[in-house]
Amino acid sequence: MNKLFGITLLSLLFSTIGYAQQTIYVSPGAAKGGKGTLQSPYASLEEAQKAVRRINKKMTGDITVYLREGTYYMASPLRFSEKDSGTNGHRVIYKAYQGETPVISGGQKVTGWEPTMHRNIYSAPFKSESKLRALFVNGQRARMAITSQPISGQGSWGALKVNGNEHWAYGEGTVVEGIKFLNEDLPLLSNPEDVELIHKHVWNEKILCASEVARLDNDTLVVKLQQPYGAILTSLAWAGSTQYDKGFFIRNAFELLDSPGEFYYDRKKQRIYYYTEDEDMSKAEVIAPVSEGLIRIYGTSNTSKVENLAFEGITFSHDAWELMEIDGSYGFGGIQSLGLAIKYIPNGNWHPTKYNSTDVPPGTIDVKNSKNISFVGNRFEQLNSATSISYVNDVTDSQIIGNFFNDLLGNAVNVGHPQHYEIGDGDIYGPGIEGVCKNIKITNNYIRNISLDFRMVEAILAFFVENVNFDYNDIAGTPYGAIANGWWWANAGIPPSTVAKNNTMNYNRIHNTHLVLHDGGMLYTLGKQPDSQIIGNYLTDGPRCIYPDDGSAYFTIKDNVIYSLHNLWLHIASDRCHDIVIDHNFVKDNGTINNGVNTPLTNTINFRNRPFDDESKALMEKAGIQAPYKNIIPKEEPKEISIYPFVQKEAWIN
Repeated sequence: MNKLFGITLLSLLFSTIGYAQQTIYVSPGAAKGGKGTLQSPYASLEEAQKAVRRINKKMTGDITVYLREGTYYMASPLRFSEKDSGTNGHRVIYKAYQGETPVISGGQKVTGWEPTMHRNIYSAPFKSESKLRALFVNGQRARMAITSQPISGQGSWGALKVNGNEHWAYGEGTVVEGIKFLNEDLPLLSNPEDVELIHKHVWNEKILCASEVARLDNDTLVVKLQQPYGAILTSLAWAGSTQYDKGFFIRNAFELLDSPGEFYYDRKKQRIYYYTEDEDMSKAEVIAPVSEGLIRIYGTSNTSKVENLAFEGITFSHDAWELMEIDGSYGFGGIQSLGLAIKYIPNGNWHPTKYNSTDVPPGTIDVKNSKNISFVGNRFEQLNSATSISYVNDVTDSQIIGNFFNDLLGNAVNVGHPQHYEIGDGDIYGPGIEGVCKNIKITNNYIRNISLDFRMVEAILAFFVENVNFDYNDIAGTPYGAIANGWWWANAGIPPSTVAKNNTMNYNRIHNTHLVLHDGGMLYTLGKQPDSQIIGNYLTDGPRCIYPDDGSAYFTIKDNVIYSLHNLWLHIASDRCHDIVIDHNFVKDNGTINNGVNTPLTNTINFRNRPFDDESKALMEKAGIQAPYKNIIPKEEPKEISIYPFVQKEAWIN
């Protein structure tokens, strides 16, 4: 961590806290039996949490838990309930001790490496019943063993009957059981239950998990899919549909371990195998993620919330996630973004379910039924969940400000849930529990190398939310979009939701998006959102820069600066979009599609053959991270990371 960043930002935070009722200290290197003082700190976060519970009933000032330097290894998430709340309007603050860099890690060190009979492959013992989907060697992310390029499928195989009365089904039908491949393209794979198939289609990319790999004849083998998740994911509509004769990356088998930096965990042998990049494995620091998430902040209802918690200056790393699970089968996919499919729909059309057929996966930090929860000045690095911070249900009056996000299998932030289309009717969150996420600031965050595996997920996204500010963020190098706000399509066949309103996507600096998937926008919206804004953003190198998609309405789009040659700076594809103010934007290439109703473009200023003027340059300078948080910006752009055989723009077989 940049020491100057730590001291400067934390000094700023200290100055805003005010009187502290009590301070508690914790250190991972402390002796057992500590008293929570600076001289005798507690040895674990759990001890500090218990100490807070003893004194937070009648607070007269903030309680600050100082985390001292070192790594706090966790085998399971730290859980916060109403008992952990700040009371009487005061906060409980978990924060780095001034000038120090504590790390909360869900990882476990792996030792005992020894060479195998295979050149450059080492192995070490590791005890876990779970699939290992990430590994870190000397601080660098390794990748699951994977085919060197996508392999063409040879069509679907088999027919599986869905009766329609299963808890995961909305009706009866017949689905495929597997996918065929040529024997010459794919060997028989041991431990097929570990194998994953990655399939890309326009804006969608799903991960299918195998149950069996078998030869059909001299020319063909079949990869059978885990069920029922295979049935759910292969029955999606639109870009979620599976093209069985197109390209699939196949990964996570020992037989595919053939390149430096790859690993495979054999659950049956309880050993990790790693193809070295000339590391000295006797000295290497190897960390395997084990904790499914790092923090859970869960109240129980709309009237019983966790309140007034803050986390400041902490590094969060090395959590684990095994993909979505239904009845022992695993996978990842949905029709769009992080609204993941959890139920079989015979025709694949999820709209009539009012999105009760979808769910959002748990985040590294997962928050529900909570108020005044803040994450300020933290670092989120080398994480492996589908989203890092998820304010998923009934989270209000909260902040995600001035954080550094880098090297994430998933995205940085999710807000809300697709089932918030209506409040109180959902299968997951019922009356008295379901609540819109509102009054939230997601600002001044620096985001790089995100969605490395879950690539259909935008860097920051929201479903149905109210008064949420996605402002002053700096985002670059995304496989899909940068910020997506909204849900519901005007052709959905169900009435528009009335939940979303008063949201902003203002003064963000965004560069170089859609490196893998297509047909999205750098700034993307859906649905009616009265009194919402897209103002003052500086956008460069995106295929569709501002994209109000189907049903978008009641936005103001103005004072944006867009430098993206030979692309659309504005895309309003449908006359189902309406009542949008688009005024006084500065563009380098005036490419637009505007099929909206009452969506006139006015005062667009085109700089195609001349430099931007002083007014537009002032907007460029204003966009992105504000002065109090600029120390989170590294001196050098983070190195580009990929878990695929090549970086970003991929030559898929289509």
